[in-house]
Amino acid sequence: MNGFRKSTTMLLGAGLLGVGALSIQPEPASAETETGDRPEIIVPRAGGRAAFEKFGCITCHLGDGRGGQNEGGYGADLRVTKLTEQELIQTISNGRAGKGMPAFKGLIDEETLEVLAKYIKVELRLK
Repeated sequence: MNGFRKSTTMLLGAGLLGVGALSIQPEPASAETETGDRPEIIVPRAGGRAAFEKFGCITCHLGDGRGGQNEGGYGADLRVTKLTEQELIQTISNGRAGKGMPAFKGLIDEETLEVLAKYIKVELRLK
């Protein structure tokens, strides 16, 4: 009886292991869509805060956007700016020579300009 029980237990255990192995195997991944094309991978750009730091905005406008007299000159308080996002993009691109704002045209791409303007209007705005 011991031999019968031992061999039955081994067979049953082996069978369960085989079933378990089949059920935990992942399905192969596919990189194709229904049309057979590969999906486009979009890598998001860094956020507005990163651009604000990278392009040196913090030098005049400080980290929180309050500006004022500082080592970079006199920066406008971006927390209360009345400029629209589009006007901010124009100002960043073309600068304001009479007020010490440098032009960044050609240095900052359009997408980053939009991210930067949105950051100024949404994140730096006094709440």
